[in-house]
Amino acid sequence: MKPTVVFQTDFGSGGGAVMAGVVRSIDPEVGTYDFTHDIEPYNIREAAYQLSTVVPYWPAGTVFVSVVDPGVGTSRTACVAKLACGSYVATPDNGTLTMVAGDIVEIRRIDETINRLPGSENVHIFNGRDVFAYTAGRLAAGIIGFDGVGPAYPVSKIVRLALTNVAPRLGEGWAEGGVYNFDVPYGSARINIRNLDFQQVAGFSYGDLVHVRVTDGDRIVYEGPARYARTFGDVEEGVATLVGDIQPGERQMLRFNTGNFIREYAPELEGDQSLAVNYRFRFERAL
Repeated sequence: MKPTVVFQTDFGSGGGAVMAGVVRSIDPEVGTYDFTHDIEPYNIREAAYQLSTVVPYWPAGTVFVSVVDPGVGTSRTACVAKLACGSYVATPDNGTLTMVAGDIVEIRRIDETINRLPGSENVHIFNGRDVFAYTAGRLAAGIIGFDGVGPAYPVSKIVRLALTNVAPRLGEGWAEGGVYNFDVPYGSARINIRNLDFQQVAGFSYGDLVHVRVTDGDRIVYEGPARYARTFGDVEEGVATLVGDIQPGERQMLRFNTGNFIREYAPELEGDQSLAVNYRFRFERAL
């Protein structure tokens, strides 16, 4: 069975049909799947986050195509990254790889003299179809191996978004970190503090009442209590909840049950989450 090519773009409804057609025309035995084409237009940060959520749940060898590409047709690098799990990501190297960067073992620039849809050489605005889908299809079909994508370049040169300037710190009865992403539909803040560290280093337990202070420089964004719980439904509606699962790498999430942190306390982030790079989340055991 051949690998599946999984698409995510900001092209809107139906946006993947042409790319899927390119892949199937290369080899009809290669399956395609539309993860989403509804990423907010030009929102590379959202693309990075969505990619990180879906990659771990597909089998090794899957080829992901992520195209949110404000710089289409410019000198930005078209690439394929090989992940430690054995899967691949074909994407513009424009920050989309930020949240999977730690899992990248090798990255190659797409050689468009070989890996470009024939007849598209003078087309500059449909790289999703002509470059990324075409290269992904050839890779999934086994027509090229990873070394056939093009020349390798250092993983250290991957473009990374500045998600947060606040490094996690923890001590007995307290923890501090920054936000690396917000779940826009719910306004939940995902914080760069591992849940296991929150329990084992800071000493918090499910059910604890935690004092939360969120600052942006000298400005207090939010201050108040939150209940540390396994899931949102463990607290009443409207109550601030700090949630985290006991899984390797699982991080803390601050959310108001049936509420929206962004809408209520940081509406400026609805247009640009990068404004949260200096947000500092501090948690202390409530007295």
